[in-house]
Amino acid sequence: MRWLAGLPRQRRVIVECGAGEAEISGFMSKHFNLAIATDPKPPKSAYPAPAASPVGYVKCSAENLPLPSDSVDMVVSMQALHHFDVVPHLAEAHRVLDAGGIFAALAWGEIELPEDVRGACTDFFSLIDHFWEPERGWVVSGYAGLAFRGEKVELPCAALCRTVSVEDLIGVFRGWSACKAGQRECPGPLETALASLRMLRCSGIRISWPIVGQVFRKTRNPSKISNSNRQT
Repeated sequence: MRWLAGLPRQRRVIVECGAGEAEISGFMSKHFNLAIATDPKPPKSAYPAPAASPVGYVKCSAENLPLPSDSVDMVVSMQALHHFDVVPHLAEAHRVLDAGGIFAALAWGEIELPEDVRGACTDFFSLIDHFWEPERGWVVSGYAGLAFRGEKVELPCAALCRTVSVEDLIGVFRGWSACKAGQRECPGPLETALASLRMLRCSGIRISWPIVGQVFRKTRNPSKISNSNRQT
C-alpha cells in the first residue's frame, strides 16, 4: 500500500469506494491531507466518528460521488468493484480525479497454501466450487480486462501473509461465502471434508493472499473508456 500511496503526483484527497470498515482509508490517511471513505451502507462503526478520526465517512454510491470534478488524487476500492455498476463508476472516478490522479481497483487473489496442505484441501475445494458467486473468477483474476481512461500502471507483486494453525485455517474457510452457502446446502459432506483437514499434522501453516487488480493514472488527453468492462 505504501507503493500505491506514492503514485499520485499530489496527495491532497483520497476516496475509498465500497469502504466497509475503511481499513485502506485509515492507512492512506497517513499519506494524504484528507481521506474519505464512501459506502452506500456504512457500518455502524462509521457513525458517530471519533473526534480524532483521520477519516471522513460519506454515505453514497461509487457511481455518484458528491465531490467536485478534478478534486481527488486517488480513487481506490478493495474487493468491491464487482459490486458496483462498473461503467458508471469508472466514469464518476474519472470525473472526480485530477490529471495525474490514480484509479485503483484491487482485490485478493486465490489463497496460496503449502503443497501438502492444498492436497489435503482437495475435497473441500471441490465441494465449495459450485457455491461461489458467478463473478468470483473475475475478482481473483484482478478484474482482468478492466479499462480506464488513462495510462495503465503495472501492479507490483505483493501479498498478505499469515502463519496459522489448522483450526485457524478452517476458520478462514468457514468465513468464505461459498463455504457458508455449502453449509446450508450440503452440511454433511462439507463437515466431512473439514474433518479431514484436522488430520493434518502441521503446527504452523504459511498462507498468503496475493494482491491483484488494475491501476491507472488519469491523463490529460484520455481515450474513450473501452466497452470491455464486463465480468468474464
